[in-house]
Amino acid sequence: MKLLVRGAVEKTVLTLVSAVLFFGFFQFNQWLFSSLEYRDGVNWVFLPAGFRVILVLVMGLRGALGIMLATWFIDRELFSGSSMSLAFLNGMVSGLTPLLMLKLMNKWQGMGAQLQHLTASQLLNLTLFFAAANALVHHLVWLLLGHADINIWVDIWPMFIGDASGAMLMLYGLKFVLNRVHISPSVHPH
Repeated sequence: MKLLVRGAVEKTVLTLVSAVLFFGFFQFNQWLFSSLEYRDGVNWVFLPAGFRVILVLVMGLRGALGIMLATWFIDRELFSGSSMSLAFLNGMVSGLTPLLMLKLMNKWQGMGAQLQHLTASQLLNLTLFFAAANALVHHLVWLLLGHADINIWVDIWPMFIGDASGAMLMLYGLKFVLNRVHISPSVHPH
């Protein structure tokens, strides 16, 4: 029973940590790139798109659930007055799309789930597929739920470009750092 409780607590903590990290990174992106905002919720450079993929690569489902929780918290401010279903589905899309794309890429290309072992082309494919899927699903949800002033044929491109550029900056930057950091196993006397 203790192990079950401990496992549940660890999973909850990982989910909450990923939610706090994603929310903080979202706020940092707003501060850094607010001048590059296309409209509410869509930026020409969106670094949290890369952070979404990183959280899912590192924490799996816990990372996806944390992103979903953070997005629900963010959307309560961005979509005040709108239906709760919009905020609910927006959070699901934000959190689950990177997890789904990672699983699909793993199945299609035999891609592993560790960033330092991904090839440059696998990382590029993951980034582009994720950015396309994220932009498409977000805009379909917004269109179906009657989000004001959505022109899917025009508005999808800034989100795709923002997610792709932000994710590439984050993922290639992190991969660069990981490939240069050599962690040697520590030796502990018994």
